[in-house]
Amino acid sequence: MILGCAVLLAVAFLGKATLPYLLQDPSALARYASRRLWILVHVVAATVALLTGPVQLWLGARGRTTRGHRRLGRVYVASVGVAAAAAFYLSTHTELGWVTGAGLTGLGIAWVVTTTLGVVAIGRGLVDQHREWMIRSYVVTFAFVIFRAFDTMIASRMPLLDHIGISAWFCWSVPLLLNEVVLQGRKILRVNLD
Repeated sequence: MILGCAVLLAVAFLGKATLPYLLQDPSALARYASRRLWILVHVVAATVALLTGPVQLWLGARGRTTRGHRRLGRVYVASVGVAAAAAFYLSTHTELGWVTGAGLTGLGIAWVVTTTLGVVAIGRGLVDQHREWMIRSYVVTFAFVIFRAFDTMIASRMPLLDHIGISAWFCWSVPLLLNEVVLQGRKILRVNLD
């Protein structure tokens, strides 16, 4: 159910926030005039990760870890790598202040770390750890959907640099923390029940 809701939110996000970039709408790209290629690379690669992630999580949850799962996993990991590289460039060349840049850099680091640890875990045959790290990776992939939703909710209450900066930190740190509460909470409760 959570995965289904995430897919619906991701599709809505893609239609509203991503499509203008993909269609090269001048008003969407105006802020990125000198970084146009970087934003397009980031948006395309992140879109691939956003769409392939739920399929991978569903296949993994159903135990369908076939050759297709591994191939699609490579696509997901490659798209995260490309999108994160572009995100690092964009976050260090933002006009939205150092707080926003730092928050988005943190998001990029979390994206690379969670995805890399998921790959390392499966490479070592640690299936449960792989599953958990890839869930964390998708939570971070999903962060910009949360960014847009959260930023829209608080935008009218404060100056631009404040709400963008808060959103840049909130969008990945809070969901990652909540995800950790669920993942680790299940283990703690399971131990107490056994």
